[in-house]
Amino acid sequence: MTVIDSLEFAQTGQSLRGDLPMPGLTRLRDSLADVLGEIEFVVKGGLDARQRPTLSVDVSGVLHLQCQRCLGVLDYPLRLSNTLLLVSPSGAAADDLEAEDAEWIEASTTLDVERLVEDEILLSLPYAPRHKEGTCRQGTDAAPGNAKVTAFAKLAALKRNSN
Repeated sequence: MTVIDSLEFAQTGQSLRGDLPMPGLTRLRDSLADVLGEIEFVVKGGLDARQRPTLSVDVSGVLHLQCQRCLGVLDYPLRLSNTLLLVSPSGAAADDLEAEDAEWIEASTTLDVERLVEDEILLSLPYAPRHKEGTCRQGTDAAPGNAKVTAFAKLAALKRNSN
């Protein structure tokens, strides 16, 4: 677990780069088909145009999600870049944050970087991941000549023929 003082990190313009193995991302597991691979991340501190502290979070890797159409493995390329405004605990209650376009988090002297990265990944996941139309596997793992035609495949064929 890597912990930073988020305000100091931002104000001094520090940067942190690392890899997170998939098995360690426990809250993400339920959204994955398997826990193979790892995620690369870069967290950079800085100040925005109004001299407020920010954290830039860049995440990349490939997630193996489960297609909600065929239930097969879907390789989901993850390319995520987000800038988070750091606010003090008293500032978090202020109404002026509601008018802000920027996303914000509460500044902390013990910010868990891995948890922050995992939060950003969870927020970016599609609600119902699916392969592109027509690319899902047919049936289960049967051989191509023995593939079962499901009711949904029949409905899709009817839909295509009616257009």
